Amino acid sequence: MHAIEFEATAHQHTIQLPDGVPDGVRLRILILSQTPLAASVDDNLKSLLASVTEGMSDADILRPRDMGREATEWAS
Repeated sequence: MHAIEFEATAHQHTIQLPDGVPDGVRLRILILSQTPLAASVDDNLKSLLASVTEGMSDADILRPRDMGREATEWAS
């Protein structure tokens, strides 16, 4: 395993890799920051609700197909 260290500034949630990194190479990225990267989930209800489905797949959150109740036949 080889390692390089470089500094980059994120722009629109992307960073530019150095030209020496070839395409198709598997990378492991470690992000270090002087400031906290995310607010605590406990501080914000919106963040808490957004994190509910974290780690779930589409199959986990699919709504079952509900055709409702059958039509009731009344005696005449």
